[in-house]
Amino acid sequence: MNKRQFLNSAAASLLALGGVSAALPAHADTMGKCFGVATAGHNDCAGLSGLHSCKGQSTMNYNPGDFAVKPTGTCSKLGGLDMAQAKAVLASPEKTKAFEAAMAKRMS
Repeated sequence: MNKRQFLNSAAASLLALGGVSAALPAHADTMGKCFGVATAGHNDCAGLSGLHSCKGQSTMNYNPGDFAVKPTGTCSKLGGLDMAQAKAVLASPEKTKAFEAAMAKRMS
């Protein structure tokens, strides 16, 4: 590949990436964090409980401190929680266990 082809290819790649990044904010408006619906290893980013700090590190199913990004309106249909609700459930170990058990039953 000559220098001109390489530069054209690089410029086209940068333009394509710019288009993708411009589309992401519009898509982000239709998505939201849904706490308590993530299964082990399928969480998105760090959880509220502080048990892990990265995507895919959850070791528990339906922990109210872990979230998965879902389309707006889907969370309540799945039985998930928003951040305020998740914090309230996590404040009590009894509520946390009850929530996890209810979600396991609902999702089975």
